[in-house]
Amino acid sequence: MDAISLQAAPTADSLEDFIFRMSMARGLDEVMMIVRQSARRLVGADGVTFVLRDGDKCHYADEDAISPLWKGQRFPLEACISGWAMQHAEVVVIEDIYKDDRIPHAAYRPTFVKSLAMVPVRQDDPIGAIGAYWAKAARPCDESVRILQRIANSAAIAITNVSLINSLAAAKEDAARARDAMILAMASLAETRDHETGNHIRRTQHYVRALAEALRDHGGYEALLSDDVIDLLYKSAPLHDIGKVGIPDSILLKPGRLEPEEYEVMKTHAELGRAAIATAERYMGSTTPFLSLAKEIAHTHHEKWNGTGYPQGLKGEDIPICGRIMAIADVYDALVSERIYKPAMPHDDAVGLIVREAGTHFDPALVGVFAKIAPKFAEIRRQFGDAA
Repeated sequence: MDAISLQAAPTADSLEDFIFRMSMARGLDEVMMIVRQSARRLVGADGVTFVLRDGDKCHYADEDAISPLWKGQRFPLEACISGWAMQHAEVVVIEDIYKDDRIPHAAYRPTFVKSLAMVPVRQDDPIGAIGAYWAKAARPCDESVRILQRIANSAAIAITNVSLINSLAAAKEDAARARDAMILAMASLAETRDHETGNHIRRTQHYVRALAEALRDHGGYEALLSDDVIDLLYKSAPLHDIGKVGIPDSILLKPGRLEPEEYEVMKTHAELGRAAIATAERYMGSTTPFLSLAKEIAHTHHEKWNGTGYPQGLKGEDIPICGRIMAIADVYDALVSERIYKPAMPHDDAVGLIVREAGTHFDPALVGVFAKIAPKFAEIRRQFGDAA
């Protein structure tokens, strides 16, 4: 037979575009899809397969060819040329498959394949292979093999990137779970010293989210209350009373009305909470959106719209939106909850009281939205009610 060479003639731009697309891939399926869509044309082949190493098997995970090859099938590493390429970490170029003993001829006879090139994915400890196939028995040209190697190298880098991204995402998720657990632990510590219960934490979280979502959707606060901000509000709300850890039991647990001087001590919990979270920031050497928001909530949820609140006497929109939201959630729950020093107020009465305090204690705009979604507050109260 004459020495015929099977050639590819891709443009530099098309190969560079392929490499760029691979660099942006965010999953193994996407990596294989890009190979399926482009590799055959770039190499000038009649078929391309993407093979993954699956233990002691070769998994023909994807393909693009003029007729079906082996997509979805698994073969022992020792029984196919892709396994040989992976085990030896070598490029394989075969001019005539029926003259090479490494080829399982029976598996190839139903196919169009007469010649091939197989390149391992990742030279050091291959995790797969990419094969190119031709319907004529001829040696693939050096340029086609070089392009196939670049494709395999790009796939190896993309798969490594995907693995790193997944590892980082898992680490971030673990860190977020640990953070949430610490938040609840810290908040529960404060609650165990107060008349409140753990369900107070859960209820106020859900009140805050319900009110924030309603403000975003119907109150003209879209710019301030993105999904991410609302999620941070929900997760940081349990720390609103963390400063109560620093209040003496004689005041915090007093069953009756506080004396004026005792009330002044109680009021310091807002500043104590801010200071505690600020201390955490200093130990970290930086702040985060979560800590900044938690600090604001702890510090400002007792401020009042008319400027008579504490600890700073902020007025109107000088009070951060998170403090204004938390104020409504916290007061509502205090009103409808039974304590050793008072009975629970009926839901409608509590809503009416908050509505009457619009413009004095609470932001009137927020109260208007609260009144519209008050049934949601009642449902949250039922769902997370304290055990008898």
